[in-house]
Amino acid sequence: MSVLPLLNWLQNTGWATALKESALVFPFIEGSHILALSFSVGMVMMLDLRLLRVSFRSQPVALMMEQLMPWTMSGFGIMLLTGFLLFATQAVKAWGNTFFRIKMILLILSGINALYYQLRYFPKMAEWDRAGTPLGVRAIAVLSLIFWIGVIACGRTMAYEL
Repeated sequence: MSVLPLLNWLQNTGWATALKESALVFPFIEGSHILALSFSVGMVMMLDLRLLRVSFRSQPVALMMEQLMPWTMSGFGIMLLTGFLLFATQAVKAWGNTFFRIKMILLILSGINALYYQLRYFPKMAEWDRAGTPLGVRAIAVLSLIFWIGVIACGRTMAYEL
């Protein structure tokens, strides 16, 4: 079964058409998406760089995570909502774009990576925070940086092809 009829219906709904044709709302949503992305991913990168001991070395990881996660999750929620709205305006075209598909794969991999960190390392973070970052945590941080840089690169490249 093809998803194209569903995507065609989505992009031709009244609200998606109105959004696409709006001279004010569409740019606002697009700008909000980019700002939320930079905000959310910026916080994630701060944490990744701390996990790699590249920056914020004097800050305990647990404290940084506690302070950054509410902001990160808020930005991520806005990013998902605005991303869906942008997708809905050109669903068929976006679905056919290779960079869109790679971006979605990288987002899923990023989520799996973060979930693995939460399940495997987060419960014992206070123990290793003082002793040193485990190799597995550093690998997760490197993967996170790679995935998010890929998401941003694909998103920007995709925008030029739609």
